[in-house]
Order: sequence, then structure tokens, then C-alpha cells
Amino acid sequence: MYSTTEYQTKNGFLRKVFLQMFLGLLVTGGVAWSVVQSNPMITFVGNYMTFIIIAELILVLGLNLGINKINSGIAKLLFIGYSAMNGLVLSIVMLIYNPTSILYVLGVTSLIFVVMSIYGLKTTEDLSSYSKFFRGGLITLVIVSLLNIFLKISIVDWFISVCAVVLFTALIAYDINRITKTFQFDAMSEDEYNKFSTIGALMLYLDFVNLFLNLLRLFGGKRNN
Repeated sequence: MYSTTEYQTKNGFLRKVFLQMFLGLLVTGGVAWSVVQSNPMITFVGNYMTFIIIAELILVLGLNLGINKINSGIAKLLFIGYSAMNGLVLSIVMLIYNPTSILYVLGVTSLIFVVMSIYGLKTTEDLSSYSKFFRGGLITLVIVSLLNIFLKISIVDWFISVCAVVLFTALIAYDINRITKTFQFDAMSEDEYNKFSTIGALMLYLDFVNLFLNLLRLFGGKRNN
């Protein structure tokens, strides 16, 4: 059982994680919306998409691999930078799918996220025992997705999206559970506390965005050109 102080500290930590995640999503959405309002920006993103994707991969890898060598302020800046870069990439989604579909799928994604977050917080089971399953599932999805870039088999693409929806839905609960379990047992300094909240926000941000994108592929209606 937690003491009152420990309970308040834990809740404060989770609020910090969720607020940073929400800020990241706002930055991504704001950047994506700004791009689609400007033809020069659309042209820029289209011309430099490969470089943008490489840059955001470097940012997210730098945040994950260098977390022990950087301070919490740099970690937060890297997360915001990654969110902005992702907004440039996802602006293409706003050009492909109609706004009604995007809003509908965003609402469904948010509902799933809330439900799975509550489950991850409330369950007494330690979900870390499923880590090998999730790691294997992610690796398999990446490999099959890369292969299908060349094969271009539509039914495989559909199957990948279905599997991804299932996987990232489960990952929301798993990551929430992992965040709270780590917080319970690690004695963190203030800087570590802030850095870990940013890493937690990044994990949940990635779960949300990937779930949203795969639901959109399955149920989104495309614009009529």
C-alpha cells in the first residue's frame, strides 16, 4: 500500500507523463495542420520526406539511447522536436484522408487509449511478463511491412494493419503498467524523475500515433480527387 505522500507523488508523476504526451500530440497535430494550409510547405515536405524521416529517427534514437547522458531539459526538447518532425510526416495523411474520417478515427483512438490506460493502471497483474511477446510482435510487423513494400500485396497490407491495431492496443496497457511498476521500485533524483516522465510520454505517444494510423488505414475514407 502507498502512503498518502507516495500516492500523491505517483499521481503527480503520471499527470506529468500524460501532459507531456498530450503536448507532443498537440505539436504533431498543429504542425501537420499548418503544413496542409501552405502549398510551399506541402512541396517542401514532399521534396524532403526522406530526410525528414531520417532526422526524426535520429531524434527518437538519440532520446532513447542517450537518455542517461543528457539532462531532462534536452530530453524534453528532443521529444518536442520529434513530435514536430512527425507532424511534417503525418501532414501527408491529412492530404490523403478526408477530415471527417480523421476526426472519427481520432475519437475512436482516444476512447481505446483511455480504456486501455485505465486497465493498465488498475490491473494487479505485472504485464512485464509479456515483454518478449510484444518485442517479437513489433519485430515481425516491421519485417513483414518492409517486405510488403516490394511485394505490394493488398491483403498482406490489411493483415498488417489488423495485427498492428491489436498489438498497439495491448501496448498501451503494457506501457502504462510498465511506467507505474518502474516508478514504484526506482529511487529517482529530480532530473531522473523528469527524464523518465519524458520517456514515458514518448512511449505512450508512439502507441497512440501508431494505433491511430493503423485504424485510419482500415476505416478511413480517402479524399475524392
